[in-house]
Amino acid sequence: SSDLNRCYRVNQSGELGKIPEGKIRGYVEPDFDSDEDAEPQEEMDYEVIKRGENSFYTSFHVPSCFHGSIIGQKGATRKRLEMETKTLIKVPSRGSQDPVMVTGQCERDVVAARKKIEDIVSAARRRNDITHFLSIPCCTSGVKEVFGKFKETVLTELAIEGVTEVLFQVPEKLHITLTGMVLMDDEERKIAKNILHDEEAAVKGILGEFGNNIDFHLSGIDCMTDDHEAAGVLFAKIHSEAVQKIADHLERAYMQHSMSKNRDRESVKLHMTIMNVAFDKDESGRFNKNKFNAKPILEKFRELNFGTIPLTEVHLSQRKAYDDKGYYKVTTKLTF
Repeated sequence: SSDLNRCYRVNQSGELGKIPEGKIRGYVEPDFDSDEDAEPQEEMDYEVIKRGENSFYTSFHVPSCFHGSIIGQKGATRKRLEMETKTLIKVPSRGSQDPVMVTGQCERDVVAARKKIEDIVSAARRRNDITHFLSIPCCTSGVKEVFGKFKETVLTELAIEGVTEVLFQVPEKLHITLTGMVLMDDEERKIAKNILHDEEAAVKGILGEFGNNIDFHLSGIDCMTDDHEAAGVLFAKIHSEAVQKIADHLERAYMQHSMSKNRDRESVKLHMTIMNVAFDKDESGRFNKNKFNAKPILEKFRELNFGTIPLTEVHLSQRKAYDDKGYYKVTTKLTF
């Protein structure tokens, strides 16, 4: 009988809560403290193929570094999943690039098993540091000039205990941070690139709603936490409904492919990080993360105007790698 491809929509439920996650380390620009509060709403599209009268299967790429999480100690996790979902789960041998395959007599069982596997992989993924992130470069000469004067004033006039040059962002790296992701192999990097380009028409559609040529305004400084006397991150605020819509759209696209490091949240918190205690590392590379009193900075600069920038690009940026201008190395980008 001919193969029958079916697509199933699966509502992401609270499965993740059952998986012990260990200590989760943040991106060098750990930006949000509250991303576990939002209700998970994202739906997943899974392709399930019918093979014969009572046989269904789905196959999908999982980076080999996560295979152990699916198998578990002495195969215990895989056995449990197979029993719970009445399926057979084939995990490729070490070093193989083959996909994980789930087979069962009923489509629903196959979908349930894949959902559980992807939940396990998502939890394992979040235990890894971010490798890539979507960014909008903000390092124009005008923004860098305002930032330079801000930094000089904070260091010379305000002289706050513990605030040194190392806490300030490098001017050439000023950017809006969008979705952070953990891409573990070439296949995942390829998928992440494709997702961005697949969404190009939708992003341009959003731009069209706002008259195509979008300028966004950077003004005002705020703190990531309520306690301004023990601040970790200071950021400039972005004022643009268009940029917000694009950021939220792209985050949903990456969430659907289980690529985002962020947990489900209602919307992306748009910000341009200007100071971060995580930039302060000791000689061994460990973060010092000593909080600082941001009150004098906010009192003086709360309404600081960094200017207006045209939205011309969204980058898939590589963390810890830089181009010849000092900005994050681009894996791929959308240009408007």
